[in-house]
Amino acid sequence: MSDAAIQLQEVTRTFGPNRAVDGLSLAVPKGTIYGFLGPNGAGKTTTIRMIMGHLHPTAGQVTALGVDPWHADEDAKQRVAYVSENMALPGWMKPEAAIRLCAPLYPKWDHKLAESLLDAFSLRGKGRFSALSKGQKRATCILLALCQNADLLVIDEPASGLDTIARRDFLDRVLDVACEEGRTVFVSSHILSDLERVVDRIGIICNGSLALEGELDALKGQARKLQFADHIESDALASSFTVLKYKAGAGETEAVVLGFEEGRFRTFCAEHGCGEGARDYGLNLEDLFVEVARSNGNHKEGQ
Repeated sequence: MSDAAIQLQEVTRTFGPNRAVDGLSLAVPKGTIYGFLGPNGAGKTTTIRMIMGHLHPTAGQVTALGVDPWHADEDAKQRVAYVSENMALPGWMKPEAAIRLCAPLYPKWDHKLAESLLDAFSLRGKGRFSALSKGQKRATCILLALCQNADLLVIDEPASGLDTIARRDFLDRVLDVACEEGRTVFVSSHILSDLERVVDRIGIICNGSLALEGELDALKGQARKLQFADHIESDALASSFTVLKYKAGAGETEAVVLGFEEGRFRTFCAEHGCGEGARDYGLNLEDLFVEVARSNGNHKEGQ
């Protein structure tokens, strides 16, 4: 039995001559909150649609909870809850009516949570879906997904349209979901400060391929911005670190690297005589994402 809630093995998806996803391999451990990141056009939504069984890969294999989502039966589908970026309900339907419709469809539906979220998201007594604000529409769809108590929760751009308070409430609920043994959250968002608060692991996809993956704390520990009060050749830095960004001017050098370790940095400075004035600075998730994306070149347009 695999420990992965989501597994992609050499997955490629083409649209005519364009490769939206290109040989992507990824394993999302069960019980984690996983942040799936990438620039626009990098292949995130296409990947999510394959995980949900809405698209079939051109090559490679996708499984969700051990099942090929393209061939999943109704029982397997009920174990996965999904909120797409553009999900909507019929215009005439009110939030309470949506709850009454969905509750009988899911054996593990959480009635108490639904009542709580109606108030937390300020949805109780609101009008038809078509008359709700963008944030209220988004909150309604998130409520319906959370209350399914699914083993796997997949959300594409969860905070789109939500205000700061609603986003914080949503993140708190995600943490509650993840604390349930064996449950997994797979979330893609451009609001990286939100993700940084809750995710255990991240995967960054660029041009359809995986550019960086791992536990967030470990990756942040290995990523640094380095500054030297001397000129340091890029080849010298590349011999000790993975260089994402390099900039050298008159008598100073700046670089962003992966593979940083305190001992390795001290050894490097000793070997190159640059200890005096050498500094290292940590990166937050947004800084790390930007540097990885830039180091992988301009992302392609499309899916």
